[in-house]
Amino acid sequence: MESVASTVLSAGARETAVRSARRLDRRRMLFWVLPPVAWFSVFMLIPYALLLYTSLGKVEDMRFIPGLSLDNFIRVFTVDPYLGVILKSARIGLMTAVFSAVVAYPLAFFLAFHVRSSRFKFLIYLLVIVPWWASYLVKAYAWKTILGSGGILNVALQKVGLTDEPVRIFLYNEFSVVMTLTYIFTPFAVLSIYAQLERIPTSLIEAARNLGAGGWMIFLRIILPISVPGVVAGSIITFSLAFGDFVAPVLVGGPESVMVSNVVINLLGVAFDWPLAAAIGLVIITLGLLLISASGWLEEKTQTRF
Repeated sequence: MESVASTVLSAGARETAVRSARRLDRRRMLFWVLPPVAWFSVFMLIPYALLLYTSLGKVEDMRFIPGLSLDNFIRVFTVDPYLGVILKSARIGLMTAVFSAVVAYPLAFFLAFHVRSSRFKFLIYLLVIVPWWASYLVKAYAWKTILGSGGILNVALQKVGLTDEPVRIFLYNEFSVVMTLTYIFTPFAVLSIYAQLERIPTSLIEAARNLGAGGWMIFLRIILPISVPGVVAGSIITFSLAFGDFVAPVLVGGPESVMVSNVVINLLGVAFDWPLAAAIGLVIITLGLLLISASGWLEEKTQTRF
């Protein structure tokens, strides 16, 4: 009888210990899961919910009236100039992403494969990130000075005799906006592509050379496919930043280069049409999600192809 009782007590003690361990594991899991869930809820879910709530309402006599109407989304796609401005911003963002990738890839490639000295590599890396230490406005004003009628570019053209007077096509148009945004956001593309190229093992390239592959073959069959994720990531970053920029269009773009952020600012301030601004914001967020999905699909197809 005593042995049976001790066995029952020991089984109960083990069950109690197991329950205590499970409660402790649940508490630990909550300790690690609760902070990111709270952060995501406070800074993502709640703002997006409020944005959707605002976009479904309307404004009358400078007062927000809640509602469940899709009129603001219909206005975005049917009333000028909202859809045209969104498409223009997307075009400028796409051009900035392409030009940034074209400029960034050779520099990142050179930095990853042709710079042997760690000091020289650090120096180039430092030169890439140094522009981030300067103010955004300073960099934008610098390009306004360069592209202006009395800027370095026009002075050089006049000195070599190509023009007799300042050329005004360099400033206050989409060209000047794309040029300025490309300069400002190219470091993001350089670092993204360089980080991906650094992951390529040198043994893989050496093995390809031992098998008789030339430089272009190694680049096309090994380096380029592996670097696609870095190019895509850098393009998404530069596209998103350029698409939502509002300073460069004001400084160097002129009235014909107004972008979607400038329209949203006017809706929030001058027009006091918060519901329409919220609807435009949700359209932009949806466009970003579609872009990320498309880039993931493109990356997967590229990796499969090569």
